[in-house]
Amino acid sequence: MIPEGRFRIGWPHVLFVSLMVGAIIFPEQAESDRAPTSVSFRDVSTRLDFTHRTEGGEGLAGAAWFDYNGDGLLDIYLTNGIGHPNGLFRNNGDGTFTNVSQEAGVENGAGNSGVVAGDIDNDGYVDLFLTGEGGILGSRQSSVKLYHNNGDGTFTDVTRASGLVGPETAWSAALADIDDDGFLDLFIASPGRALQEQHHNTLYRNNGDLTFTDISASSGVNTARGACVASFTDYDRDGWIDLVVGDCADIFARPTPIELFRNNGDLTFTEATERAGLDPGGFWMGLAIGDYDNDGDMDIFATNFGTSKRWLGRWFLHALYENHGDGTFTDVGERTGVARWEWGWGCSFIDVDNDGDLDLFFAGNFPHEPFDVMSAGRGNPGRLLINDDGTFHVFEDREVFQLADEFTSGVAVGDFDGNGFPDILVAVGGFDDRAGHPHLYQNLGNENNWITLRLVGTTSNRDAIGAWVSVTAGGRTQVKEVRAGSSFLSMDSPWLTFGLGEADYIESIRVVWPSGLVEEFEPPPVRQICPLVEGEGSPLSWLRSSDGRPRR
Repeated sequence: MIPEGRFRIGWPHVLFVSLMVGAIIFPEQAESDRAPTSVSFRDVSTRLDFTHRTEGGEGLAGAAWFDYNGDGLLDIYLTNGIGHPNGLFRNNGDGTFTNVSQEAGVENGAGNSGVVAGDIDNDGYVDLFLTGEGGILGSRQSSVKLYHNNGDGTFTDVTRASGLVGPETAWSAALADIDDDGFLDLFIASPGRALQEQHHNTLYRNNGDLTFTDISASSGVNTARGACVASFTDYDRDGWIDLVVGDCADIFARPTPIELFRNNGDLTFTEATERAGLDPGGFWMGLAIGDYDNDGDMDIFATNFGTSKRWLGRWFLHALYENHGDGTFTDVGERTGVARWEWGWGCSFIDVDNDGDLDLFFAGNFPHEPFDVMSAGRGNPGRLLINDDGTFHVFEDREVFQLADEFTSGVAVGDFDGNGFPDILVAVGGFDDRAGHPHLYQNLGNENNWITLRLVGTTSNRDAIGAWVSVTAGGRTQVKEVRAGSSFLSMDSPWLTFGLGEADYIESIRVVWPSGLVEEFEPPPVRQICPLVEGEGSPLSWLRSSDGRPRR
């Protein structure tokens, strides 16, 4: 098993070459001693026997939650560097995991950084896509990988036949059905090669037969600004899923925007960055998308240098872009208390206490050695910020995550033990003779109620990626969106957990499916995991305008 401890990693990452030419772990409490809305985590990292290293790559690590074998339990996938095997960890249902990567056929060993999971052929089994590693520093990057899930616990490498090549360098990836044909399409963010050349992002259309067509140029999303992270979201709620791209790796170390591409519904996108107000430059490394203020639209949190690094005579702080519902955003990071924290890579919105407000977790470090990018004491220990009516505060009086000296990168949240409270997985990279080990923090929960919804598409893509779900309980309505690809190099659970606070019953559940079908479902009892299948609810409408386009 992995010994507990802390690791210091040295890594010559491209961004900083160009610049220079677990959990909040609270004291354990007995269940009966816990306050109704308390937050408590247990570090159970030793349950994941996994070591991250690399031989010639960047050392960045990614993580994903998904149910690979269809048993109703969330499993874990962890990427590894060049020369070292990836890890697929089967959830045993008793709080433990078994590494099944070799028998499943997904060890690889060629080197991977980003991971995203989705059922690309709608056969009921979730497939895996991995980006490569190593090209950022000047050498050739290892190949992207597409693994098709055979449905028997094994995967087949179908990369060559799929037509997926990917950009020359690639980090994060995201899946969504951009044309509402029922199949998941793929976007890959490209950061470029250090001090040499910027590479173009790529978008592949799913042909429905396990093959893809590169539509990067014709779609209008093949920009080359040093993309580190990407996520799909229908930010304007017009029924066509849009694309958000965070840029952080300009080869000349210039501040770059958060790019926003509005889906035109015809396999093309229009860049709306400036109009939306997302053009102020920064070094955007992680994205978390969610409705933090419960006003019915999706807001965007993006990690930056924070207070760990001053560059070009100024601080580049984290941002929280509030969605006004009219296609524009305003950065409220300073006002809400999320801007002035340490460096961040991965991030996730997470309702840790199930009170109905989205909290925020982010982590990420660049090691002190060999590049003194962060001043002493400025490493991010892992920050959990609690949402209190639209402003965020950290538990300064508690023992915080012990991650300040570790090379943390990917962050993913998911409820692996089924207690209704999301757990936190932090991927830790390794470089040279220094190893990284993932951290898993189990959320012990409290007395607040909850419901977890697992959506199954029929006319829509089977994973229902892009669906919007509204849950009303206790007089409050929350809205969430099913997403595949989040944070940095990572993926949160595609299952939606709604914290209900003290409400002991649900008033209504409404789903807007990617197909445009709007349904209402009979509310189940609270504190359970409930599947929702497209077409099995009570139809309210079919949101199609006269030209056939879906509308929200």
